[in-house]
Amino acid sequence: MTINKEKIAEIFEKISELLEIKGDNIFKIRAYLNASRVISQFPGNIEDAVLKGELSKIPGIGKDLASKIEELVKTGRLIYYEELKKSVPEGIFELLKLRGLGPKKTKILYEKLGIKNIADLKTALEDNKLLYLDGFGEKTVSNLIESIKEYNNFKERYLYPEAQLEANLIISYLLEAGGSLISNIEIAGSLRRKLETVGDIDIVVASKSKKYENIKTVSSAIAEVFLKYDKIAHVESNGDTKISIVLENGMRVDLRLVPPEDYIYALHHFTGSKLHNEELRSREKKRGYKINEYGIYNAEHNKIAAADENEFYNVFNMQFIPPELREGTGEIEEALKHDIPELINIKDIRGVFHVHTSYTDGKESLEEMVKTALEWGFEYIGITDHSVSAFYAHGLSADELNSEIEYIDRLNKRYEGKITILKGIESDILENGDLDYGNETLSKLDFVIASVHSRFNMHKEDMTARIIKAIKNPYTTMLGHLTGRLLLERKEYEVDISAVIDALSEYKTIVELNANPKRLDIDWRYIKEAISKSVMLSINPDAHNKKGFDVIEYGVNAARKGWTTKNDVLNTYSIDEVLNKIKTIREYKLNKTI
Repeated sequence: MTINKEKIAEIFEKISELLEIKGDNIFKIRAYLNASRVISQFPGNIEDAVLKGELSKIPGIGKDLASKIEELVKTGRLIYYEELKKSVPEGIFELLKLRGLGPKKTKILYEKLGIKNIADLKTALEDNKLLYLDGFGEKTVSNLIESIKEYNNFKERYLYPEAQLEANLIISYLLEAGGSLISNIEIAGSLRRKLETVGDIDIVVASKSKKYENIKTVSSAIAEVFLKYDKIAHVESNGDTKISIVLENGMRVDLRLVPPEDYIYALHHFTGSKLHNEELRSREKKRGYKINEYGIYNAEHNKIAAADENEFYNVFNMQFIPPELREGTGEIEEALKHDIPELINIKDIRGVFHVHTSYTDGKESLEEMVKTALEWGFEYIGITDHSVSAFYAHGLSADELNSEIEYIDRLNKRYEGKITILKGIESDILENGDLDYGNETLSKLDFVIASVHSRFNMHKEDMTARIIKAIKNPYTTMLGHLTGRLLLERKEYEVDISAVIDALSEYKTIVELNANPKRLDIDWRYIKEAISKSVMLSINPDAHNKKGFDVIEYGVNAARKGWTTKNDVLNTYSIDEVLNKIKTIREYKLNKTI
């Protein structure tokens, strides 16, 4: 089993947390925490460093830590970590996931009140027991109550990439181990509709046999193969047409077994959404049709053949509806009019903005990120390291930014004719709505992303006014991650999104669709509104390393769910068109403020 540096860093961070809860030596705790940071930022391949015996050359990695890294890389596990986990109640890890509850406070709860899990904490909160502990004032208690509610909402869901990976692994396994039995197989459910988070995985599989007796035999054989999958924790149900299992990571999977002649109808039905299916059934029932997972039936109860989903929708004189749009948000009406637009595709992306480098908190050098953009075939890359207020990310002073600008100018000469490097910054929006550089500094840049990174607890009206003031700034080209949310970790701050969209429209400012799968912000549910008000999007990776470019796929997914065409997205245009658009935004706002 291979293990990457991100996983090693995560394990070391958890070790530091466990050691702190156990009251271990502070220097030992800091050593693991520092090692976690060093490993996550290590620019090379950790496996190569192990094979070459070069771990000890990494600053902060001593002999003991190096041996643990080597054990992880070679075996995929760390016995020390596994033993350490056994020494504390399992629910402690659950507690550490709560917002506002770090190792120190968890240690106090465990030692003083015997709290071992979230259920214990909830009971203690209800009995007002925490108010008698040092460091647990009314505000902390109130935040913990809210954090438990958030956790309960989040814990049964998974980010799209996690579920996508598991589903692809299962399909690959089934095709390898039982491909001769399978005629069709496809992901269904919310995962096929590319929702940002999913509760479970749905897979529809059709057997190859066409004779009824053989279908049952073949389906049983497919089921037998499926139940041998080595990541299954337990089987919840095992029927003739549906098998429900739970994976070792807690994710639930439903496998639907259907005969080949029912496959298209089952795929449509189990793709959903419920609203889409109900609306379609209700409308067509009035016209004499019956639609279910087994077929489409006319008024005479005859089954209507459909070889694929294009033919499925054509039965009702509808345009094909992409799975991403099947959310009951007007797609049926548009399909009847054949007005569903051609949605953006990842191949339409011609360049990227929102890229961090080792100048601040990025893991790769600026030139390495440029080379990666070239490997992707991009025409341009917009560098946006953190601004001066972002002390947590080693934000650039005005002088340091000038140095980076000069370096980009030199790189542009070196890479002339291959790629254009745009000079940008991710500027913090201060509490009063100002950006954290003066206009003289901002005017040296090609573009500016303005983002909120602090004071998330402002009142809705104040946060809205703060963001709108930043939008009005003539040097703000685009607004970064609109709501500040981290999916399944941190809810969005309170803001009037429609009012912000109106301001973006009035000041011709671009809104970022942050493609990081933990953000996907602006939420796809507001994209249609933004586009209707002529607000342009930019699908940005928010990349902090070379792998960070991979997330563009998830941004495109979200854009498609928001009915986005390539004409609605800044980075589908050529470099000349992009430069003209961002220049026009600045000139428009400068003239507007005169």
